[in-house]
Amino acid sequence: MKRKINEKILIIGAGLGGLALAQGLIRAGFNVTVFERDESPTSRAQGYRISIRSLGMHALSTLLTPEKLDRLPAAKVKGVGDGFTCANEKMEPFFSVSQGQDAAVQFLRSELRSLLSEGVNIQWNKRLATFEDKDDRVIAHFEDGSYAYGDLLIGCDGGGSIVRELLPSVYRSRLGSIPKVIDSNRAIFGGQIDRTPEWDELLPLNKTGLVRFLGPHSHYMGICFSERADRSPTVFWAFSEEIKDRTAPWYQFDQGLECRKRILDHCKQLMENEPWHENLKKLVNDTSAEAIMAPWLVRTTRFPDSEHFPMVPTGRVTLLGDAAHAMPTEKGLGGNNVLEDARLLSALLAASQEPINWREVIESYEREMFVRAKIAVKESEGAAEYFQNLRSH
Repeated sequence: MKRKINEKILIIGAGLGGLALAQGLIRAGFNVTVFERDESPTSRAQGYRISIRSLGMHALSTLLTPEKLDRLPAAKVKGVGDGFTCANEKMEPFFSVSQGQDAAVQFLRSELRSLLSEGVNIQWNKRLATFEDKDDRVIAHFEDGSYAYGDLLIGCDGGGSIVRELLPSVYRSRLGSIPKVIDSNRAIFGGQIDRTPEWDELLPLNKTGLVRFLGPHSHYMGICFSERADRSPTVFWAFSEEIKDRTAPWYQFDQGLECRKRILDHCKQLMENEPWHENLKKLVNDTSAEAIMAPWLVRTTRFPDSEHFPMVPTGRVTLLGDAAHAMPTEKGLGGNNVLEDARLLSALLAASQEPINWREVIESYEREMFVRAKIAVKESEGAAEYFQNLRSH
């Protein structure tokens, strides 16, 4: 049963976390508006597939209406396997594992995002400039001069969260425990190419699922079969290296073709200078510059020793997902914890008595969320270290 309430909730960021949260809150009867800095749903590539395990699937089952949940399987990527193989740069496997009972379900990001967007009031091209917390409400100010009032503001704006970065200047000495999201000093370059029967033969290890190829000099390459937004089959590859030069031509990515060409040339040169298998070199060499994605920086999180919650004194502002707990990708835990954050916050707000004690609800959310997030970050960092040690030996 929906609550008959008028509380307005402002969500900053229309990624999967912000939209999943919006679905849960709207289902509970809240007045929700999502503000996204992108100019439109298609102005920036959203990646290819996302692996969701039982934690994330359970979250979606409670956030979505039965009708949307029935349509969720249509967003799955089919025929790509749910296994995992780790191999060296010569395509010689170290080990392979089947995911078993908690096998990840592979979803096409674009279709999942489209489903989560349905029925949500999304304001596009809205870049948050600052916010105020006064008189029992929060006011979000945007770069275009507009503003919005709300009872609660949630930063779902990723590892580079502007909401998180604004907290010290807005609340000064009154802050509680704020996580620090830090750069792991690693960049990942991605691209994709048409999947054909030839590539199925050239990449035999990928027939059962994702493969991580560990190369020299701390380089690694992840390859998986996936699909584009139009459902055409594709081979997606991601090459990772430590950042040694932040003045490199690719570092300030501008979405232009010339920048994509520089990234592709950089990857080609790295692989040519190292003993990568010819099939892996071919995959990169045959990729067009237009198919190169914006590089992304791997981040992780350092949590304060003290646990002083809520993070802000009024409980009118909080964080969700990577904005609160970015983590390395090695364990595939990031997206699942984002969705669980959305489930938890939605459930607490839906169950709260009127008038809502925002500080009490947000304190409960942050305590439970950060306990879980600390474990996930630690496991993710441990997996990253494991793969590094595996290659070095």
